[in-house]
Amino acid sequence: MKQSVAGYKTMAMKTFSTQLSEWVELNVLNCIGVDECMKVCPAVDPGLSIKELNEATRDGGVLTEATLKFAADCVQCGRCDSVCPTVAGRSVMMLKLKEKMAESGLSPESHKKYFALKGHDKSRIRQAGFNAFMKARWKFGGGEKLKSEKLAPHIDKERFKKAEYLFYFGCYIFTKERSAVQCVDMADRLGMDYEVLGGLISCCGWPSLMAGRTEESEDCHKHLAGLIDRSSPRFVITGCAECFMSLNKVRVKYDMAFEPLTTPMWLNRFADRLDLKKDDSAVTFHDSCHISRKSGMPEPARELLSRLNPVTEMKRSGPDDTFCCGYWGLHSNPANLKSIHNSRFDEAMGTGADTMVVECVTCLESFAESVKPAGPKVVDIVSLVYERMNHR
Repeated sequence: MKQSVAGYKTMAMKTFSTQLSEWVELNVLNCIGVDECMKVCPAVDPGLSIKELNEATRDGGVLTEATLKFAADCVQCGRCDSVCPTVAGRSVMMLKLKEKMAESGLSPESHKKYFALKGHDKSRIRQAGFNAFMKARWKFGGGEKLKSEKLAPHIDKERFKKAEYLFYFGCYIFTKERSAVQCVDMADRLGMDYEVLGGLISCCGWPSLMAGRTEESEDCHKHLAGLIDRSSPRFVITGCAECFMSLNKVRVKYDMAFEPLTTPMWLNRFADRLDLKKDDSAVTFHDSCHISRKSGMPEPARELLSRLNPVTEMKRSGPDDTFCCGYWGLHSNPANLKSIHNSRFDEAMGTGADTMVVECVTCLESFAESVKPAGPKVVDIVSLVYERMNHR
């Protein structure tokens, strides 16, 4: 029988930091130095050698200027893993390098600003103030009535009803994009039995992990498990790829019974009831690294999108070759991020489509910073479904 977090007894478990150290030792031994990982990386300095990188990654290894810069710039896209002939797991080794960077107090200023702005470094008092500000902004800022009515009551709440479905928005409940509130509105129209979890203190912990703050990430996972347990859902739905990764990790670590769903996985279950209108204009699709490559799930979004528009694929697409949005460099290298975005925009426009659809709110927010009038329109698949559903 599955054991709830509320009754969970602490067992002897390795910390994620310990697991990383063990994986690094194994993966460094597996590495044969053929350099394929470095050739496909969108962030590495060509002058950095694998030998220097491997030595810095080991416990006790010295962080050189070049490896420190790489640790900050790495976007965790996983392209390195997909081309390695020995499955050495460079992305895991990079997480260890990021952890060493953070523990040494050498994280770039952009990382520190990120965690301050996103709320992870705020005290409970400041979090409460931020929550009050956002609710007032939605209510009185104009044009946000739906957000105020449907999302504001759920921000960092303590009590949860038992429900079959739990929408998990985490930090992105505050996003300026509309996909979160559109999810809840669609659930109401479908008559679903659901609950909502979101706010600063329900962060999934993946941002902390991507910045090397592994202990903080594990604390977030444990807290999230306890919050989910209060609702006892069968399914937990998220529109963020990184939240989806955390949900899977939480489910396994705490032996919980829920099934994590991406928003396309959820919408595919109800697509026939949404009475979707299909348009003949072609769109292109940007895979999320964490969902398509790392989770091996490129099809759910494409299945849903096939009900909406014909899809023309970019050259780099699918689980093996998709190209990252660059978000998880956390703006440590703005020039490289702009180059990543422009490269992807050019590729999208090269398909002949004027719209690039994404399935992850992180990708949406990342591309939104650089999109130009002459470039492709970037749209969340949730918003596209919402636009095409019958609103009778």
